[in-house]
Amino acid sequence: MMDRRCEFSLAHSKKALRMRPTSHTGTRNNVSIVCRVFSLVLLTTTLLARPVQSLHRVRAVDILGNDKERHRHEDASSPQSEQEEYASKKDASLRGTSTKNDSAALQVQELWFQQRLDHFRSDSRTFPQRYFYSNQYVHSAAGAKANATSYSFLCCGGEGPDLDSSVLVDSVHCSGDMLELAAKLYHQTSYSVHLYALEHRYYGQSYPSFDNGTSSPVTNENLVYLSSRQAVADIGHFIGSRANNNKWVTFGGSYPGMVAAWARLKYPHAVTAAVSNSAPIQAQLDFAAYDDHVALDYANPAVGGSKACLDVFVSGHADLAGMLQEEDNHLTIAQAFGLCNVSALKNTWSVQLFLGDGVYKDGDIQGNDPSCETPLCNIAKVCATVLEQRSQGASDIDALAWIVRAKLDANDCTDLDWEATLEAVADPVRGRSGGLRSWLWQTCTEFGFYQTCESNSTCPYGRGYHTIDQDLELCSYAFGVEPAQVSMNIQETLDYYGGLKLAGSQILSVNGDIDPWSELAKRTTSDPDLPVLTVVGASHHFWTHAVKPTDSPAVDFSRQVIHQTVTDWLEESGELDDDAVPPKPASMEGLRYIHNSSLSGVLRKSNR
Repeated sequence: MMDRRCEFSLAHSKKALRMRPTSHTGTRNNVSIVCRVFSLVLLTTTLLARPVQSLHRVRAVDILGNDKERHRHEDASSPQSEQEEYASKKDASLRGTSTKNDSAALQVQELWFQQRLDHFRSDSRTFPQRYFYSNQYVHSAAGAKANATSYSFLCCGGEGPDLDSSVLVDSVHCSGDMLELAAKLYHQTSYSVHLYALEHRYYGQSYPSFDNGTSSPVTNENLVYLSSRQAVADIGHFIGSRANNNKWVTFGGSYPGMVAAWARLKYPHAVTAAVSNSAPIQAQLDFAAYDDHVALDYANPAVGGSKACLDVFVSGHADLAGMLQEEDNHLTIAQAFGLCNVSALKNTWSVQLFLGDGVYKDGDIQGNDPSCETPLCNIAKVCATVLEQRSQGASDIDALAWIVRAKLDANDCTDLDWEATLEAVADPVRGRSGGLRSWLWQTCTEFGFYQTCESNSTCPYGRGYHTIDQDLELCSYAFGVEPAQVSMNIQETLDYYGGLKLAGSQILSVNGDIDPWSELAKRTTSDPDLPVLTVVGASHHFWTHAVKPTDSPAVDFSRQVIHQTVTDWLEESGELDDDAVPPKPASMEGLRYIHNSSLSGVLRKSNR
């Protein structure tokens, strides 16, 4: 799976993924640029400009508390082999978090596992891969049913900032689906659930070491061991190394949702079922449909949008494009939109950075939260603000400039610098920060996902100002991967996994209809073993976030459907008794669900 922003400076870089919605406050930097590389918690490599952060903030915010006492083993009911246990490179430690459930956080262990570097060639090298484990929902032997079997839930890691112990407590990753189901089964039955989260190779702290640590792991030659195929094989090997016979279920949202599905597809003997949330499994070079979907969201009354709101964005960008043709207007535009250097508007590529992905860089469409409380934090509030400005006589351009300035502190400004962007993504030192070069590499060698704004599209931004050439230039400059090869790589990914023609069984695909990533996700099916669920009014894997009282009925019910489907599959596999299955949802309003034997009759009556 992610926020639309990727931030760079000439000295440091910071990335905020569109797949993992986050909020950031910009500060002034004289030699910095911002790019849009990645969209899934989660996925594309397209450039934007927005206010950048301090040069010293080069990592995602770490919400962990101080390290606690050191641990080297999991719960006694899940012993590990000594030879593959934990890497000496890192200490396995217990960490607390500032979450609503501190006692649960204290039960999360940060551990390390010696993973194979290359699963597909004869290679004895390994690297320390980080994972988290919790026995919070494991009953004591005295409390368990006689002969009852415990099982294991795995939250798949993906691109983006470091994981921490909150991933198994209260986070956007796997809370509403995986953790809530584990709690239900633990409290309503005497079954045990072992919780795991495996960090993706080449992200967070799970980087291989080369040349005794003297070579960056994200040089072109060292990145050859980074791919979704290796990551899926990591899961198979990790599960196989656990000293238990538990049934495993994989969970994930965005790119991790892709990994979760593919782990079941490629390793069905190890993975019993998978929940694949907001997963764009149809790799695509030119993903123009992303911003076309954004346009639909700005016009959608169900989330506070309107045609009048969309018109402000479309007309405002068109008018700006016209004004930029006259150099006499450049100073006025730079001042109105808080640009650091008016001369940047003379550079064609920099103008594309400005207009092609929207002048308002803080609009987190895919992470839309209807209940957020801060100004301009969702579609409804953005639309209400621009329309209020228009009602007071502001032009479309002025209305857009107002929301841009509202997000800027007094001394903030935004740099536009295409050349600095290229240098930043090509640098294996700066490019390691936040997984920048790792994800860009995967887009160039596997997925594409480049979100363009073409002249003939319905994109709400500067139409014709973000073409596919911009993204292909990044692949060529950063990795030497030329356009024809990028296209071939994407086709190979589709051939390997099947894209939307996903095979296999017991993979549940869940998507929100507000989420632009749903355009590349599995939303229809003719196979009862591959059910799909659409959550009306929901954004990017919103139901995997921690449960809140403000969640919509559709989001609440989607979690119940996920829980029901997984427990049905575990029951069919002989893992659960009838009394372990939570009750079926009472109402499915706001959901569209296809092909599940126990629920389809009810759900087909819902709003479609």
